[in-house]
Amino acid sequence: MNTEKLKVAMYCRVANKETSKEDSAIELQKRILNRYLKENVKGIKFKEYYIDNGFSGTTYDRPEFKRMIKDVEENKINTIIINDLIRFGRTNNTLNRIEALKKKYNLNFISVSEKLDTINKKDEFECFLIINQCMREQYRQSIRAGKRFSKER
Repeated sequence: MNTEKLKVAMYCRVANKETSKEDSAIELQKRILNRYLKENVKGIKFKEYYIDNGFSGTTYDRPEFKRMIKDVEENKINTIIINDLIRFGRTNNTLNRIEALKKKYNLNFISVSEKLDTINKKDEFECFLIINQCMREQYRQSIRAGKRFSKER
């Protein structure tokens, strides 16, 4: 992909509302994301922060998250960068949601901590998704087996 056409959104989230700006988790996330972009992605056309301060990752009903997804749908941004996957969401379908957005809107996605980068490491991202889906399916099967065992007892 031509990185000169990247319209980058940086998404930061913390569950507990922070009131202090100095050395806050939000500010730390911003520094990490800016450093990653500076070192790994050149030619950024647009950059905006979407910050949900005091919102749980167990729901997607977050004001800035919704605004960011709307901007993806309206092609205002085509790349989302986060510090780690739990900033995007803490649900079982987080990766499915990312994959659906990626396919539907040709979205680039970067998670710094997990080293997931669909711009520079597309194959690794696809491999991570497959492995993660297999692990979740294995977990579901073990839960079902445990329930069957409990009923048989």
